[in-house]
Amino acid sequence: MLGPRVSVAPPQSPDPVSSPQPSSPQPASALVPARRTAGIDTSIRIRVADAHGTRIVAMAIEEYVLGAVRAELAPRTLQDDAAGRILRVQALVARTYALANLGRHGADRFDLCDTTHCQIYRQGLPTEHAADLAARAVADTRGEVVTYQGHVIQALFHSNCGGHTASASSVWGGPDLPYLKPAADAFCAAASPTHWTFTVGEPELRRVLNSSPTTAVGSRLIRIDMADRDASGRAGLLTLAGSRAPVVRAEELRAVIGRVLGPQAIRSTLFTVSRLGDQFVFSGVGYGHGVGLCQLGANLRARAGQSIVDIISHYFPGARIQSATVAERLPDEARHIGDIP
Repeated sequence: MLGPRVSVAPPQSPDPVSSPQPSSPQPASALVPARRTAGIDTSIRIRVADAHGTRIVAMAIEEYVLGAVRAELAPRTLQDDAAGRILRVQALVARTYALANLGRHGADRFDLCDTTHCQIYRQGLPTEHAADLAARAVADTRGEVVTYQGHVIQALFHSNCGGHTASASSVWGGPDLPYLKPAADAFCAAASPTHWTFTVGEPELRRVLNSSPTTAVGSRLIRIDMADRDASGRAGLLTLAGSRAPVVRAEELRAVIGRVLGPQAIRSTLFTVSRLGDQFVFSGVGYGHGVGLCQLGANLRARAGQSIVDIISHYFPGARIQSATVAERLPDEARHIGDIP
C-alpha cells in the first residue's frame, strides 16, 4: 500500500502480524478521467508479471479482488476465529482501491499493475484453507465498497503504522481528505514493535540520492536535517545538506532509496537519522507509508472481536460500507494523491 511508489514486486506477503511486508498500495498520481461504471460486473485490466512473463490480463473485478486478498493475507497464517473478519476487511479495501483507481495506468492500456505501486495481485494462488476463507470473504462482501459521503474512497493501506497512522496530506502534500486523518492505533502500538535500522555509507547514499533530480546532492553529502514531524511522529520535510541542499518530503526520500536499494531499506518515515563517521544510520519503527488502514492493527482488532464496521470506521473516519452500484466516482481532488516521481 498502500506502498509502493516503489515498483518492486515482492513475494507473497505473509501475515503482517508476524512478518510485515511492503504491502502498501500507492496513491494514484494520474488517473484517466473517463467515467467508467464501477460495479461488480466491471472488467479490469491488470499487468501481471510472473514466471510466464509480463502480460495484460482482463478479468472481472471480483476475480481480481480474490487474487489481491490472497496475495496480501495468507489465510493459513490467520487465527481461525478472526480470519473471516480480517479477510472481509481486506476484500472491502482491495475492491474499493481497485474501483477508485481504474485507469491508473491508462496511458499504457491497463488499469493496475500487480506490485505495491498499486496493490499486490497474484494469479492462480492455491487455496490456503480447506474452506477457502479468502474466496468466502470475497463472496460475503461481493459488490460492497467503502465510501465517504457517497463517493468511493482512496482506500489506502499499509503493513504496520508503528502505533499511529498519518494523514495523506502530511505524507504526500496536496488535499487533506477527511477520511485519511492521523489517528493513534493502540492495537498496533501494543504489539511487538517492528523496529528496524538501516546503515549506509556516505558514498553509496550519495550515489542513490543523485539518481533522482529531486534528491540530487552533488559531489558530497554532509548531513540530513529534519525540519519537522507530523502529528503521527513521522519525518516531514528533510534538508539534504550537500554540495546542493534540496528540501524533500521524507516519503519522497524513502521512495528514491527504495527504488535503488529495495523497500526494506527505509521501511517507513517514522525514523530518526544520524551520521556516525562515514555512515548514515536510519532507525525507525513500522512498515509502509502509514496512511489509511494498518494491516497489523486491523488484524489485532479482529482478534479482539471488533466488527468489520468498527475496523473500517477507525481507519477511515466518517466512511461507510455501501453497494458499488450506488456509489459515485472518486472526486477529482482525491484522484491525484501522492504525486511522487
